[in-house]
Amino acid sequence: MNYDQQLSELRKKEDQLFQKERAIIKETRKLEEDLNRFEAYSYDAHRYLWDAFESYPSSRNFFDQLQEGFLHESRKISNSYLEELDELAIQKRKVEDDLNDIYHERKKLMIEKECDDGN
Repeated sequence: MNYDQQLSELRKKEDQLFQKERAIIKETRKLEEDLNRFEAYSYDAHRYLWDAFESYPSSRNFFDQLQEGFLHESRKISNSYLEELDELAIQKRKVEDDLNDIYHERKKLMIEKECDDGN
């Protein structure tokens, strides 16, 4: 395979990696928005639960159980979002590393091509 074909293949791989990186960034933003929306709903639900308790203080045990269950489920969901965000960050770093490798490979090919053209 000649230099031009190798460079063309590297450019194709680079374009695919850039597209993958954009998709990861888009998914990360979506997850962050979803997490923010969930946290806002969670905050509101907690506030409504507390308001209900203040209206019916005789039901303290019931509201304590509700709150404990609510907080547990809320943490599980938040952790799930955070795990997905961590996974996307790992994927993004891998894509960036692959792009860096392609950059250096293209640079090496260009130098080799210039050396061959010069001889």
